[in-house]
Amino acid sequence: MKAKRSPSKPARRQIFVLTPEETKTVCFVLIAFLLGLATKCYRDNHRAASSKPAAAVREHVTSRASPVSRSEMRTQRRPKL
Repeated sequence: MKAKRSPSKPARRQIFVLTPEETKTVCFVLIAFLLGLATKCYRDNHRAASSKPAAAVREHVTSRASPVSRSEMRTQRRPKL
């Protein structure tokens, strides 16, 4: 005859078991991912109006790229205040 198992505690199959520290880490990563996703969606739907057009910004950057010599600086007229 076969021996019967005791009915006091049923066999529980635990395939994926995490320690409390691992559970906290997984929760933190998931929350960080969800907050990043929510931020991305918010920014996509609430675009801030740009104060300067992109072309003006590019012109400003390229004008600063050319160095000016000291002699050219002396000959340039300064605006009167």
